Amino acid sequence: MKDQLRLLRDCINNDRPAVVFQGDDFCAPEILEAAKEIYRKHGCSEEFLFDWQLLINEVKAYQLESPATVKLPKLSPTETELVREEMTKR
Repeated sequence: MKDQLRLLRDCINNDRPAVVFQGDDFCAPEILEAAKEIYRKHGCSEEFLFDWQLLINEVKAYQLESPATVKLPKLSPTETELVREEMTKR
């Protein structure tokens, strides 16, 4: 994706939800591939899909080059506690 930082800043500045997948997230390539098919199904342009594929390729290359950093994501102890509190409220 072109200018990912700008997109994220725009979401933060406009109080819009955003999702970030890090290159060291073991599941990121699979998630991004699934998203690409959803975007295709809903009619995104070929240019968008091409750019998305470049991002997928970049993540896969990173994971091949840095296999020791690839892991399943997890919450910090503080985040875990906050989520547990939210779960008990619901």
